[in-house]
Amino acid sequence: MTSTTSDEQVLGLCKEIWEWRLKESPELATFCGFYQFDHLWDDISVDAYTKREECVHAFLERASLLNVKSCSKSVGLSHALLLHDLKLYLKGSLFKSLLMPINYLEGIHVDCNQTISFMKFDSEKDFEKYILRLKALPSRVLQIIDILRQGIKDNIVPFSCSMQRVPEQIDTMMKTSSLDEHDLLLPFRENHPNIPKDKMTSFQRTAKDVMISDVFPAFEKLKMFLNEEYSKAWRSEEGISSLKDGSAWYQQCLNFHLSCNMTPEEVHNIGLKEVARIRSCILQLAQKEDLGQTFPEIWTALTKRQKGFFKSQDEVLSFVKDLCYNKIKPKISQLFKDLPDIEMKIEPAPLYMKDAPAGYYLNGTPDGSRDGTFRVNVHRLDECFPFEYPALCLHEGEPGHHLQGIYSLAATHLPEFRRYCEDSKYYLSPMKFSFNTAYVEGWGLYSEALGEELGVYESNLDLLGRYAFEIFRACRLVVDTGLHAFGWYKDKALQFMLDNCLSPPGELKNEVERYITWPGQACAYKIGEMKIWELRKKAEKELGTAFDIREFHHCILDCGAVPLDVLADVVDQFIQDNTIPGN
Repeated sequence: MTSTTSDEQVLGLCKEIWEWRLKESPELATFCGFYQFDHLWDDISVDAYTKREECVHAFLERASLLNVKSCSKSVGLSHALLLHDLKLYLKGSLFKSLLMPINYLEGIHVDCNQTISFMKFDSEKDFEKYILRLKALPSRVLQIIDILRQGIKDNIVPFSCSMQRVPEQIDTMMKTSSLDEHDLLLPFRENHPNIPKDKMTSFQRTAKDVMISDVFPAFEKLKMFLNEEYSKAWRSEEGISSLKDGSAWYQQCLNFHLSCNMTPEEVHNIGLKEVARIRSCILQLAQKEDLGQTFPEIWTALTKRQKGFFKSQDEVLSFVKDLCYNKIKPKISQLFKDLPDIEMKIEPAPLYMKDAPAGYYLNGTPDGSRDGTFRVNVHRLDECFPFEYPALCLHEGEPGHHLQGIYSLAATHLPEFRRYCEDSKYYLSPMKFSFNTAYVEGWGLYSEALGEELGVYESNLDLLGRYAFEIFRACRLVVDTGLHAFGWYKDKALQFMLDNCLSPPGELKNEVERYITWPGQACAYKIGEMKIWELRKKAEKELGTAFDIREFHHCILDCGAVPLDVLADVVDQFIQDNTIPGN
């Protein structure tokens, strides 16, 4: 360990590692608004991951030699988080999740469209990169076959429900009424006044030729492999614990997503207690509205009362915009200070995301080339109910993920790895750098509860929507651990959800399949939310009249996404800094 280390040395290493990560993951670079690698796709080969692991070992050795005692608190924290990320990556690398790179939730068949949509198209150079990326796509697709074959050899394969829909999704991805309408050709449906018309025509012709001659045949080959070879190798049990070292694998998934030391038993029992508590709240509200005494009865009565409320997709979008812009945003300053002035875009989710949840948020970029965007799934109109949208808007918009995201983008004093969330490739978990899922999703769920303090929930039905969302997350603690640690079958997991959730049966089936596909991820919402409430109550108690809710929220958001134990340290420092002497 060196005798002294300057802030500049620590930040220099942080920057070096971040730039290495962007180079290693061109898709991440594009997502974060760094466009220098827009001509490339990620290399997902076993050799590439082996080399990355070697690099991470070397980075960890260098980072461990830094003596940060003389550094500023902020840089000291960045150093601690850097060490945490590097160690987490190496612990996760013991479990070869890289061998399952495709499922019905994610994979190149879904992600390629989104990656193209995130690219910059301001110049001829941008389009040249796009053409090169399109030409490289077939190799990226076929690389998956090699990876999956290695997975078969090593007996690291998914459960059937994670894969059954993928061939059909590939078909859907390839089929359009017209090639011009394909999502991979989206750039040509936009106006580009800076590029000569003849150049655009040439780019478009080349892109179409590549699609027909190379891209579609590669996807067809992948589909054939999935149907004829891979489908015969799927594992027979739902839980990740059925694989070699599966119990340790699942524990590391929990460690990765929860960023705290909790056993499956602890998570499961917390879930059972939370389900019982929230269930009582729902039954009380249902009694006031005469909706029934069991959850299936309540769900039937609720949906019957609100079915057909929306006559069109535009009506859903207008309803959400009114909630976000007119009913929530004007009240945010009651609980928050120093709000970054970065607007949120609201748009319908693309058709290829029709099986996604009711809504999701995409972070913007620092240069403003892409706005933070709340995408609303308007494609299943018969499942769009007004009582669900206040909680959804609070979670995905403000004060949820949008406010969380723009705080990070505005935090230019932090190194890049603390400002950007790698919200992709969940299949790789725990073999990844930290998502800080519990912080990110815990804040989203906590934001739903803030709707009560802000007066957003105007009726008992709105409150039912809020508690329906909360019990949904509590059930995840029970079901995720049940599937991956306690030998639950899919049917048992689904029945538990049906008995305790206010959601369409089809959606609950999708959710259970999601938990099977992404072990541990779904547990982060409730665990993170409960931790934030625990820290808030601690600050309220210890500071007394000196407690300021706006300052507390600023403290939580200003540090960026961090592990829960680090968040506890941040709040302890907040309490210390705001304690009035003599109190």
